Amino acid sequence: MLVRHSNDRTRSVRPGRRTVAVVLASTVVVGGSVAAGVAQATTTNLVANRGFEDGLAGWYTSAPFTLERVSPGHDGDWAALVTNSGATTRTGALNDTVNTVARTVAGHRYRARAYVKADVAGRRLAVRLMEYRGGTLLGERTRTVVAGDTGWHRVAVDYTAASDGATLDLNVLGRALPAGASFFVDDVKLVDRGPAPDAAAAPVPVPPSPSASADPDGTATATPTRSASATASPSPTVGDGSATAPAPTTTKSTDPAPTPTPTKPAPAPAGWRLVWSDEFDAAVDPADWAVENRSTYGDGNKELACLMNRPENISASAGVLTLRARREATPIACGTNDARFPGGRSYTSAMLKTKTSWTYGRFEIRAKLPLAAGESKGLWPAFWLRPVGGGTGELDVLEAIGSGAGADTSNKIHQTIWYDYNGTHPKQVSVATTPFDVSAGWHTYATEWERGEIRWYIDGKLTYSRTSTTTSWLDDAFAKPFYVRLNLAVGGTWPGSPDASTAFPAAYSIDYLRVYQR
Repeated sequence: MLVRHSNDRTRSVRPGRRTVAVVLASTVVVGGSVAAGVAQATTTNLVANRGFEDGLAGWYTSAPFTLERVSPGHDGDWAALVTNSGATTRTGALNDTVNTVARTVAGHRYRARAYVKADVAGRRLAVRLMEYRGGTLLGERTRTVVAGDTGWHRVAVDYTAASDGATLDLNVLGRALPAGASFFVDDVKLVDRGPAPDAAAAPVPVPPSPSASADPDGTATATPTRSASATASPSPTVGDGSATAPAPTTTKSTDPAPTPTPTKPAPAPAGWRLVWSDEFDAAVDPADWAVENRSTYGDGNKELACLMNRPENISASAGVLTLRARREATPIACGTNDARFPGGRSYTSAMLKTKTSWTYGRFEIRAKLPLAAGESKGLWPAFWLRPVGGGTGELDVLEAIGSGAGADTSNKIHQTIWYDYNGTHPKQVSVATTPFDVSAGWHTYATEWERGEIRWYIDGKLTYSRTSTTTSWLDDAFAKPFYVRLNLAVGGTWPGSPDASTAFPAAYSIDYLRVYQR
């Protein structure tokens, strides 16, 4: 769970600078390096004092944070140590004294990288690039990791410049640091990688909006129709005490805004280490995600929505990814060959998938589902895994469908594995009934996938498991790399179509996606 603090979105302020963003200078540690002239495509590091071998030249700090040079570093003798010397929790940013890129080239992709280390496991550390013209913020991009231990971690972020002749400000952030907490920085790098290959790495405007990107494997495998035969397990009730894992803590939120409840960052579950995460502190990063755009991906299930990559349907900021299903006043054309709806579609929504894949691991989200009882018929949020390149195997960590007037299916979480969509083997499915309103508060949904066994959890409570003993084909289907998909479907053979009671727009809110491995 994340720490959310009122000072968590901070940036440095130099004298005379005007900004369109919120300024919270007291929370920022600043420092940096100088590069003159227009940056050209090169592998040359534009950061002058990358490893603090020249002391702290080019880096400075603002109260209440302190900046020291310590030894040893990640790559060399020295590193920077940033410490919160104040009395309250604050976010600090190691920032360049003079913006590292003095003159941007429009359309060029810039990559910033740093090695970071936390004083204790669980800290959220980040690298951020911000584009300025004078005192006006033109765009930014941030990449955040959760340090699962106290070793060195590489963090990198890409940003495509929106204009010629602007500057790029480079920050390394320690988010929501308690009094006395600290983080280390070393081996800072920023390079101009030349013209971006396409619009995929477009800068994050203010306010941020998502960018388009291509499907990495080019596979458009249809989501399976949910009417296939199944081998079902009895439906557990979350919180009934039947499982051996600790019972979940249920926190019901009455705040209509999707801001996560402030908590300390959760350490990695025992026996697991964090290998990848997206905390959604900035817009969807096309280096990490492929977002469907004008896509009819769900037609295999008779779904109704056109999947769009636009701010109305997908956005990420302030620690929340939001997928929105909308009922459109005017039908929207979905591609150039939409045989089902040649006149356009009346519903839009969103789907995205990771560009990284993993063989085995623990996969977890913290989310609010758009499934208020009686006003969510036809909505179908999902969190699931598919193999790279298609083929056998699908792991559904979370699927649930909404309900109309007089019905309630929304607190029934379907947890499923598939061999294929042809009925070669029956799917294995369990339905976990939650005692809470899945739309009213934040809850965690996770799976642990290992050789010979897959387990499902809700709020840390074991709800279902399959092994190679219960499921003979488990290792055949799940011994290869899988990626993650998140989507909000509208309509289809399983949930049915929305009706007059369905509330639009409907928001599937995701606090984070975290991936752990042994």
